[in-house]
Amino acid sequence: MYTEILSTEEAVRLLSTLTTRDHAGRHYTVLHPPAHLDDLEQAGYIEVYRPVHHTGVRYSEEHWQVDVTDRGRDLVETHPEYWPEEARS
Repeated sequence: MYTEILSTEEAVRLLSTLTTRDHAGRHYTVLHPPAHLDDLEQAGYIEVYRPVHHTGVRYSEEHWQVDVTDRGRDLVETHPEYWPEEARS
């Protein structure tokens, strides 16, 4: 198992389509359960950029950005059988 919560198939499906905002403009923190995102981040499959204002206060989640790491891309590329249809094109 690659993560604590998600199966390999679930992780690949999420990672293969993960972006900061979807085509409708919805933020990834609204689209995916926080526990799944935390799990992927702790496993090293995604990096989350959480900007901090010069006063030291962290910006709210709507300003966060996500990126799939090389490790996450490797996992996706290793399991094309789990790619959702929209990630195959």
